[in-house]
Amino acid sequence: MIFYARSAHTPSSAKARARLLCLSTALVLISGSTFAQDSGTAAYDAYVDGLEALGLEVENGAINYDAGSDTLTLTDSRLSLSGTIKDLPAGDMDVTTDDGAKDADPDELNDLSYEISLHSGTVTITGLTHEDGDFSAASWVYSDDTEFTVSGSVDGEGRMKLNGRMTGLSATDYSFTMPELPDEDPEHQASRWLPFLQVSLLTSYEEVKADSTAMTLEAYATEDGKETLVVSGTMQMDGYRLADAEDGQVGEYSIDKVTQTMETLDPSSGQVLIQETSQGKTIYTDIDVAAFIDLFDPDVPASDDHVVMIGTGSTVDYSSRQDLGQGLSVNMTVDSATLNEVTVIKRDNDILQIFDDLFAKKEPAPEQLITGVFQLYRSFGITEARVSGIKIKVPTPGPEKLADISIAEMAMTEVSSEGIGEMMLVGLNAPELPDGASVRINWAAIGDIEFADYTPMRAMISTLMADPDFGEDHPLDVARAFMPLSFGYEIKGLDVTAPDTGQVKIGAAEMTVSTTVSPIPTSIFVRNEGLQVPVSAVDDPEAQALFQALGLDTVVWSDETRLYWDEATLELRLEKFMVDIDGVGRAELSARFANVPKSLFEDPEGQGQMALIVAQFVDASLTFKDAGLATKGIAHVAESEGIPENVFREALVAQAAQATAPIQNEAFTKMVSEAASKFLENPGELKITLAPQAPVPLAQILGSMAAPQTLPDLLAVNIEAN
Repeated sequence: MIFYARSAHTPSSAKARARLLCLSTALVLISGSTFAQDSGTAAYDAYVDGLEALGLEVENGAINYDAGSDTLTLTDSRLSLSGTIKDLPAGDMDVTTDDGAKDADPDELNDLSYEISLHSGTVTITGLTHEDGDFSAASWVYSDDTEFTVSGSVDGEGRMKLNGRMTGLSATDYSFTMPELPDEDPEHQASRWLPFLQVSLLTSYEEVKADSTAMTLEAYATEDGKETLVVSGTMQMDGYRLADAEDGQVGEYSIDKVTQTMETLDPSSGQVLIQETSQGKTIYTDIDVAAFIDLFDPDVPASDDHVVMIGTGSTVDYSSRQDLGQGLSVNMTVDSATLNEVTVIKRDNDILQIFDDLFAKKEPAPEQLITGVFQLYRSFGITEARVSGIKIKVPTPGPEKLADISIAEMAMTEVSSEGIGEMMLVGLNAPELPDGASVRINWAAIGDIEFADYTPMRAMISTLMADPDFGEDHPLDVARAFMPLSFGYEIKGLDVTAPDTGQVKIGAAEMTVSTTVSPIPTSIFVRNEGLQVPVSAVDDPEAQALFQALGLDTVVWSDETRLYWDEATLELRLEKFMVDIDGVGRAELSARFANVPKSLFEDPEGQGQMALIVAQFVDASLTFKDAGLATKGIAHVAESEGIPENVFREALVAQAAQATAPIQNEAFTKMVSEAASKFLENPGELKITLAPQAPVPLAQILGSMAAPQTLPDLLAVNIEAN
């Protein structure tokens, strides 16, 4: 990467490469020298020498110093830099091999030319001192005519220009150290700037502020030698403020208000789409800039410690309008948003190495790129974030009408690389959607998510990169590496109306799934309460006819499932499997199995059959309580078949007895017949229990199929009605 400077001086390669990084530091008054202690004009001369050593140009109309007040006054003051960065990666680089970084195709590299400047009619500096590269000033104030310009262009691609003006720009009790230019290192053109960045950002001040900042932006794309305006816009920011900073720890960052209008050319339609946004008071407190820089520093060891990078944050009165074309737009407003504790964990990553390779014209290996970005993502966490008072207006087909969608609150807690505590939505309401549809949710959340460990995940990434077909042949292994160890959701008060199905409601629904032998769940809890579906929406014609015969207009359904495998005792327990339908009945099943080995979950395909053979049956129970299925259902079927109801009941009893014939156990057949007859005569409760005195190996049960008459006694089967 080579810089070609365009200035009154002929800078060295190192100076030119410093330009982009050091401009920002210059704008916030970072500079230095190795001279002896200075003040006044001498200190400012050292400041200018430091900026010029970094490749910036400094121009002043006049410099006046008042020794009595220790005040420097600069007129017609200008800072600027310009140059060209050679051989930057262009677009998406073709990462197709995993043999380490490879040289990039020269056609994928571009040159970026840039110009940046800051101009003020007057700059007033009070109490400026300099000693051994350290600077401090009691105050540094720019006049209200301060302007800045940023422009850049890529040959054959396009150009952009940003113009801005600031009023009330000043800094108080400011101290900083001049960063030194890093040595040339063609193989480490990104990482060599890390010390420079650390010194530049870890400054101290009482306050840095800009009362008002206004900007305009234009960006042009070049195609076949013709320029087209693709983006333009304006931005107004009031009350920008940074306060109480010391060595990279910033006490507060705030903005009173921001408004922005952007116009973007839609290439598909040729229309110019407008986006308008505004945001009220925004405040962040207790910001640790050093913690963020440490994420990229290879000399900072990896750690499991959570470091708070942002203590708190809040904003109010956000609004946005986005054109969609054809006169349509989406509008959104947000009353407030807050966050508490954005944290970082130092992970091993090679992000800087990836950039070193890119700037050295090398394409990173796919595995390196994926794991590097993934590790950086895993470094961040949020203790709590909330957004309240969301209102969205979206266009609907047909007549010009906007659908109103409102959300009382959205929140997430304990989000990190280990998992997600909860992601919650409260008070979703969309009362007037197209075709008479509507949606309402009182409360919904997903949570209790524990992510899989990174070490096996990292190993699986390597395996998949080396063998892309591995996943098709070993889906269980891939799932084991990536699937979360636990997951849950909960919904309360769901009410959906759709044109085809009518109104569907859920009173409450929840599920939690976890495992000690990923990815097969070893603990399952599912509960649905008050699920209401119109009978007219039931797809099965026979079921629909039955529900109608039972006098039902709406199917009201509840169910619950509890299943758990204990790794310590090897017991698999189906505590409850229940289905309850109003006007139909309630069925509930429970069962226990002993000596269910871990191999059943580790390798269900390869070891499942053997694992089941060594398992033991302990007990089971099945209960059905009639609420209309038997009472009204028998009458409905008998009528549809054209036979008397009592004859149909007797036929059902005979069928039940006939079904037991293969078992060849007269006592069991008699028990079934008596229970069926009693239940059908006066439908109430039918209960079946299997309670052997000792656990029965499943292998023995399978072996008894050759002598089925022994099974009822072996399993101690009991059937009783009412």
